Amino acid sequence: MRALYLSATSLCLSCGPLLAAEKSWTHDGDFGISLSSGNSDTLRFSLGLDSSYEFELCELRNEFDAIYGEDEGVKSHESITNTFTASRDFRNSPWYAAISNDFLYDPMAGIDYRNGTNLLLGYHFIDNERFKFRVEVGPGVIFEKRDGDSSSYAAFKAAQYFSWQINEGTRLFQSLKMTGELGDFSNSIYTAEAGVESALYGPWSVRLAAKSIHYGETDSKSDDQLIILGLGYSFDPDGKGIKNLNSKHKNKGFDSDNWIITGLIGGSYASGNTNSKSLATGILAKRKTEFAETSLGLSANFSQTEGETTAQTAGLDAHSQYSFDKPWFAGVRLDVDHDDLADLDYRIALTPYLGRYLFENDKDFASLEIGPSVVYEKQEDETNTYFAPYISFKADKHFTEDTRLFARVSWRGEAKDPSNYILTSKIGLDHALNHSVSLKAVLTDTYDNTPAEGRDSNDILFITGLEFKL
Repeated sequence: MRALYLSATSLCLSCGPLLAAEKSWTHDGDFGISLSSGNSDTLRFSLGLDSSYEFELCELRNEFDAIYGEDEGVKSHESITNTFTASRDFRNSPWYAAISNDFLYDPMAGIDYRNGTNLLLGYHFIDNERFKFRVEVGPGVIFEKRDGDSSSYAAFKAAQYFSWQINEGTRLFQSLKMTGELGDFSNSIYTAEAGVESALYGPWSVRLAAKSIHYGETDSKSDDQLIILGLGYSFDPDGKGIKNLNSKHKNKGFDSDNWIITGLIGGSYASGNTNSKSLATGILAKRKTEFAETSLGLSANFSQTEGETTAQTAGLDAHSQYSFDKPWFAGVRLDVDHDDLADLDYRIALTPYLGRYLFENDKDFASLEIGPSVVYEKQEDETNTYFAPYISFKADKHFTEDTRLFARVSWRGEAKDPSNYILTSKIGLDHALNHSVSLKAVLTDTYDNTPAEGRDSNDILFITGLEFKL
């Protein structure tokens, strides 16, 4: 034990003179969130922050990750990990020495805390601008409280890291780590992670990662698997950030003779100490000319927690309109909705409407629509048909050539009973990664003033996913 701390002190002192030079830390953060509220309540939140300081042969790095989740008000995820590493390369050699401190808090796996300090020897097998591959291993000590029992023991750590800079704005990363008790490999934790990160705009990036953890001997379930889609941000003091991809949104404008077809997919997956999965899919076909616009969209959402369905919806949105005397236009739309948890077998609304552009240019617009609807629905095994006024506001705003903010608000209420209405609000952001792939995030709030018995009036759904031009 004494030799471990003496070696660590020597390593830190050897980097001391270099750290005295004027140089700033760099920070890269990432976060992801998925949310549904109302007839089903789910929440997934992830947060990460990587900080590094490099100078000549030395590097200091701190990696922080936190994950939290709830399903129907019951906590399903709660973990915090933090790894601090100080390393020094041997001059003119692929070898390096390092000391690391790893902290883990995961009460769902019975771990109140697990803190390990290791002295490591590492080797860079590949280290160039595109590919990096290194391995490190070394002894250490672990202090932990697990399943209510506190203990400390001699330990080891072995890790492997790989990254591939696929192009100027896209990076593939992978790692495999093992920490455990010397002489008892069953008391070990294995962590595997792989993912891809792609530049968005300036310092922003999108990050898709899969993570698997095996906890070894524990009274709780021994495995966790997670898939997380989120956004990243580079706090680079030099203003470099992550470079953008080229040719975003090129050839994506509307063609007067062709349909534009896009598909959307998003979701999350977790198993082990909790079992949950969600999937959001959609497809949109759209054709726009100077005076006319036609679109047809299909969407579906499904989520399940511990074998119980927490969301199951499907919808169709179709409309066709013609600008007869700009800024005025007229059209007809068809909306079909199904929501299993809201006891809505179907709701079909056919609406002719008159609209006016409040503002319009080549990219951006704001408009109002109004018209009468005929609604045919089956909810709680009761079938109803009624007339309902329809009002809608739509707006698109492009901040850059590649980034668009959009908003939709619609109200439809029964003519004879104004208290029977549905208010739907949607706000979203999409950003082109290249000419055929975009990142999309959408927050939808549906308020049904007369829900089925025992159901909530308000449903909130937040979806992040990738959109593909087909």
